[in-house]
Amino acid sequence: MTATQLPAPPAAPIWPSRPVPPGRRRVDPRLGALVVLALTAVTAFAVLVSQLVLLSTPAYAGVEIALTGPLVRPGDDPLEAIRAVLSRQSEALLRGDRAGYLQAIPVDRQDLRGEAGRRFDSLTALDVRRWDLTATTSPEPDGDGWRQVVGVGYCFAAADCLPVELRIDTRWSVARGRLQLIGYEQTTRPWDTATLTAKRGARVTVAGPADDTQVSPATLDLVLGAAEAAAPTDDRFATSFDGPPQRYFVYVAGDAQWQRWYDHAGTTNAAAYAMPLQPGATDVILDVHDVRSASGATLLLTHEFAHVVTLNGVAPPAGTFWLTEGIAEYIADGDGAILRQDLPSVRTYVASGRWDGTVNQARPAKDGTLDDAIARYGISLLAVRYLVQRYGEAKLLAFFTEVVRRHRPLDAAARSVFGTDWPAVAKDAAASVRAAATGQPA
Repeated sequence: MTATQLPAPPAAPIWPSRPVPPGRRRVDPRLGALVVLALTAVTAFAVLVSQLVLLSTPAYAGVEIALTGPLVRPGDDPLEAIRAVLSRQSEALLRGDRAGYLQAIPVDRQDLRGEAGRRFDSLTALDVRRWDLTATTSPEPDGDGWRQVVGVGYCFAAADCLPVELRIDTRWSVARGRLQLIGYEQTTRPWDTATLTAKRGARVTVAGPADDTQVSPATLDLVLGAAEAAAPTDDRFATSFDGPPQRYFVYVAGDAQWQRWYDHAGTTNAAAYAMPLQPGATDVILDVHDVRSASGATLLLTHEFAHVVTLNGVAPPAGTFWLTEGIAEYIADGDGAILRQDLPSVRTYVASGRWDGTVNQARPAKDGTLDDAIARYGISLLAVRYLVQRYGEAKLLAFFTEVVRRHRPLDAAARSVFGTDWPAVAKDAAASVRAAATGQPA
């Protein structure tokens, strides 16, 4: 990897969410055709595609130059000067010094300063506790200046977390002997594309755009209450995997943010999605249009938090949609509300002859209907419920670990956990699904 190549960005969302139930469907006239939960065109980790702000290099008054950066003489390697600027910027952010954070950027570069100011405000709202900026290799010459890849490592609300890491491109130049930051890659992460306001509970941080009337303070309060209600259920299941996260993070998106955050990783009919960033870190994005009630938001967030704890920031292997989504539906279905939502679509799907009779459902097709998508989630839930009823919850969780986390084939995992071949287990599970859909005994 050269100094200007960026690593693969974070994974695509977890397929990306449970669909919006009938009667709550979001209609987007700009997109027209129904899109159902599939992102096959989004490659794993396509979230750092961004716009590099490049500006010209005008002359500055002496007082302005003195504020921009350290001295760099002709022929010098600017690496140490760049590191010094990055270090001062990190220190300013962590002590809440907005002016100090912006000091490296010349005053005439208003677009760049505006983006940096918004980033500072959002990171501060999210209670940033760690912000490491590192440059490990000498910058590459680029025109009259240099291009430098900068590593970012950050923690919100706790300084002792495993830092979430990413890399960004930066551009630097020298004017009158002083180093200047003249370009900074903007990511599509929520804190980098909008000025956020945040609310914190005991287990969850909820944030939304501060200047979007669609996402009101009252909405954030409702979502925070729902998220705090959801967290204990997922924390309980987390003990069977990697343990509860230090904190869950939920970002509530209005129309503009839904299109922008993570490169429009959400779809028209998804209510939310879980975006794995790296092992141990996942963001949850929630469409404000689907925040209708505290109870509905709690169900939805319990499902999304289930992805956080069962996958722990790692994208699931291909062919495991039914198990990945089925376990998230199961975790959220404590009182049967999810199954009651899904079952009418399952009955219609089975009665129409569209079901192939297997529990190993593929993710919904791009051109499929909303009812078909809900039916696939419902069939996945019924299959997982059968495994729990037949073998117990502990063995379901062990089976999930073998298949999704350790990538073992279904048959090998079934023999190891259930003591029998997968075809026999799958046949009985499918019979249970059909019985639930038709009302006939299995």
